Amino acid sequence: MSVQAGALDALIPPTHNLSAEDLIRVRASTDESQSTVVEWQGQVLSYKPGDTPAVIFNVRGMNIARAKKLPDGGYDLLGRELQLYLDPVTDEILHVWHNPYSGKNVTVVHVANNPVYQNFPSSSTYLARAQPGGTYTFTINIPLAYPNPLNPTADPNSPLYPYSGPTQAKYSAIESFTFTFPASELLSPACRPSLPSTQVYWTRTSPLLPFMATPATNTTLLFVASGSKVAEGWRGLSSPVREVVEETLPAYKDAPTERMSPGGGVSSWS
Repeated sequence: MSVQAGALDALIPPTHNLSAEDLIRVRASTDESQSTVVEWQGQVLSYKPGDTPAVIFNVRGMNIARAKKLPDGGYDLLGRELQLYLDPVTDEILHVWHNPYSGKNVTVVHVANNPVYQNFPSSSTYLARAQPGGTYTFTINIPLAYPNPLNPTADPNSPLYPYSGPTQAKYSAIESFTFTFPASELLSPACRPSLPSTQVYWTRTSPLLPFMATPATNTTLLFVASGSKVAEGWRGLSSPVREVVEETLPAYKDAPTERMSPGGGVSSWS
């Protein structure tokens, strides 16, 4: 088996420049009639200098997206995103969370961002690197920094002040996505318009979430999760994500068909 794997690796160029169309095939589908579902699971850790990092949530989530080709050859990715915060021990959906920084119980607000937009210009290129086993991988890093929509001036008299804090006049975060997929699918005409075996690895650092209503603290959250495309669409989601879509958020059974507003759409802060 090792000889076969080595022979396979030798046939794959060590790097491959992905176009915007290639990226859409990896991430979603170039068929505008298709909605692509990606599901992930992972953990959220809190970290404060001097303290031991701790897992505070498990997470399960999904994104459903449609890619639309633009006249200039670029793509708009139009989506909806759901993420549930779960108890790190029981894996049950959390409705109330005890905040160790404030000592108070707070109502958990899960992620239901609708819509979420991304734009990939026709000039975009992404360098994929070959890995053992006949796969390619590449990473997209997204630095985020914009006025906190909850309280952009950090006004202490604002009713949203507890949710934004004096140090969060600007929302700053880093998001990173690593995609892994078989080279054979990338190069195969049979895998157009979509690569079915895409795996995604997601990390994100951010301030404490708005619902935590936390006093000023230099605590950072680290999200670490992994997932893949779901061939069966929303019906193939795991419980409890599928149940939330079916019973509470039926719009998440399909991706948006048109961009209704400029910018990136909705975030957990807006």
